[in-house]
Amino acid sequence: MPQHSLSEWLTLLQNRHPREIELGLGRIRLVARKLGLVDVAERRSPAKTILTIAGTNGKGSCVAALEALLTSAGYRVACYTSPHLIDYRERIVIDGHCASDEDICDAFDQIEQARGRTSLTYFEFGTLAALLLMARAALDVAILEVGLGGRLDAVNILDADIAIVTGIALDHQDWLGDDLNQIAAEKTAIARAGRPLVCGDPNPVAGLIGTAQKIGAKLMINGRDFSISQFAPLPGTTLPLASLACALQAASLVTGLLPSALNTDAIGHVAVPGRFQKLVVNGVPVVLDVAHNPQAAALLAERLSSTSGRLMAVVGTMADKDIQGILEPLKSLVKSWYFCDIPGQPRAASAGRLSSMLYNASEPSAVKTRLCSSPVKGLESALLDAVPGDQVVVFGSFFTVGPVLDWWKNLPKGKKHAE
Repeated sequence: MPQHSLSEWLTLLQNRHPREIELGLGRIRLVARKLGLVDVAERRSPAKTILTIAGTNGKGSCVAALEALLTSAGYRVACYTSPHLIDYRERIVIDGHCASDEDICDAFDQIEQARGRTSLTYFEFGTLAALLLMARAALDVAILEVGLGGRLDAVNILDADIAIVTGIALDHQDWLGDDLNQIAAEKTAIARAGRPLVCGDPNPVAGLIGTAQKIGAKLMINGRDFSISQFAPLPGTTLPLASLACALQAASLVTGLLPSALNTDAIGHVAVPGRFQKLVVNGVPVVLDVAHNPQAAALLAERLSSTSGRLMAVVGTMADKDIQGILEPLKSLVKSWYFCDIPGQPRAASAGRLSSMLYNASEPSAVKTRLCSSPVKGLESALLDAVPGDQVVVFGSFFTVGPVLDWWKNLPKGKKHAE
C-alpha cells in the first residue's frame, strides 16, 4: 500500500523542491534511467508511438482531438496534460480513464525510492509518474503535452515520433524571453531528426523554421503541406482550427490513413473543459475559458463579439502575466468586471491590482468594477447582478476557472445545465 494519500503527496511535492519551476533535463533523465523509462540501446518507451505537443495556446484542444481520432481508429491511447482544473488525476488519462489515486501514489512511491538524493520538481515527479503508468499499459500511442517551453521541459526526455507546435505567441516571458524567434526555437526543440514536425501556424516565425532545419526535422506547415479542408466535412466544434488541423494531420501520420479516410465524426463531441465551455446557471449563460495570455484573450473576445446582451467578466490571473494585454481585447465588450483574488495561489495578482490596471487604461466612468475574494464569489456576484439577456465570462487562469467549474459541478441539478 502507498505510504501517503494523493493529497499528502501533492502537498509534499509542492513544498519540497526549492523552486516551483526549474527547467533542465539532467535531474529527471537521471531518475528516468533508474526507473528504466529511457534507454536508447534497449529502445524502451512508454508506448509504441510518442507524440509531443508544444505551443503557446491550443495544446489541450489538440490533445483532446488526437485522443478522440486515434481511439476511434482502434488505438490504445494515453494522454499526459497539465495543469489540471479540479482533480490532479485529470493529468494522466489512459484509455479514456483518469488514473486512480492508488496508482499515482504507487508511482510516486517508486520514484521516491529511485531518486536517491536527486531533487525533482512537482512537475518532474508528475511526469515520471505518468510515464511509469503508461509503460505498464501496453499502449499504442502516448500523447505528451509540454508544460513550459519545450527544449528543457520534462517530457522532452523522450524522443517524439511526431512533434506538434500548435502556434507561437508571447507568454512565460520570465522563462522564455520576449523574442518570438527565441520562444519558437525553445518550443521547436521537441522535434527530432528525420521525424515529422507538424506546425499549426500558417506563417511560422524564422526561429521555428531555422530550428527545424538545424534539427533535421520534416517540417509540415498548416496551409502549405496540409490543410483542414482536406479533412472535410467536419462536424461542428468549438476547438481552435489550428489545433484541430494539427491533430488531424498527426492522426493521418500515425494511422497511415488518407485524410479523407479518418473518422472525423470522432471529434464532433470533443469538448475540452475550460476552453470556451458553455454553462447555464440559474438561467444565466456562463462561458468558462482559461485564456491567460493576450493571444488567447483575443480569440476569446472574437468568440464573444456577437454577445447581444450585457457581458460581465469574472477575472483572476497570475501576477507574472501580461495583465493589460489580457484585458485589452475584452475592454470594448465587457460592461461589468468582477476582479478576484485567487486564494492559495501566491503567484496570483490581487483583485485590487487587476482593477487598477484596467482603470489605468480606461475611463473610470465607462465600466463597473467589483473586487471579490475568490473566483466563485466573483461569479456569485455577477449572477446576482445579471438580468435576462446578460452573459458572464470567467477567464484569466486555470486557477480561476477550476474552482468555478468545481462549484458548478456541485450545484443542484435544477439550477444548472450545460449547453
